[in-house]
Amino acid sequence: MRQTIGYHIVIAGYGLWLPGDTRGSWSTTWDEQLGLIEPHTLHPGDPVRLRMSQERTKHPPVQLSPTMIDVFIETLTNCITQSDWSITAASVESTRSHHLLTYTERHIDNTVKWIKDRATKAIHRGTLHQGPVWCKGKWCTFIFDVDAWERALTYIEEHNIRRGLGPRPYAFIDADFVP
Repeated sequence: MRQTIGYHIVIAGYGLWLPGDTRGSWSTTWDEQLGLIEPHTLHPGDPVRLRMSQERTKHPPVQLSPTMIDVFIETLTNCITQSDWSITAASVESTRSHHLLTYTERHIDNTVKWIKDRATKAIHRGTLHQGPVWCKGKWCTFIFDVDAWERALTYIEEHNIRRGLGPRPYAFIDADFVP
């Protein structure tokens, strides 16, 4: 079995990348007309599924404000200091965040849930926002080789460069890690 080097994690804001989105979506949705939408399968855009997803959304979509982004970055910094993993690339945007995490002995689903929970509580304490912050779940790619690691690193850094921040704008980024 191949050894995991790390993970490319994407966390989206609540209500922003719903099943049926034209960009495609990962979904575990059950629908009477469509049946079970299999998890971990990319589904193409579908206006009917998008409308149904929007109708089920109980709160307005969440885009992170600059203050919410600052709170999230501070939370990530705190999480890293308590963990056996580090983040070697990150892009925190108003609609989603990308993270390149090093391998952890902990279950990656629980790790991401922990980060999201800590960030949500911190955002509730530090801002006026009191509703949900993140979409259910996350998008996670397991990385097994250096080439895939480098592609994910470049992809995330390009997000920051396009926004004029430089490739590694956050102090918590572990630029010394080599897979």
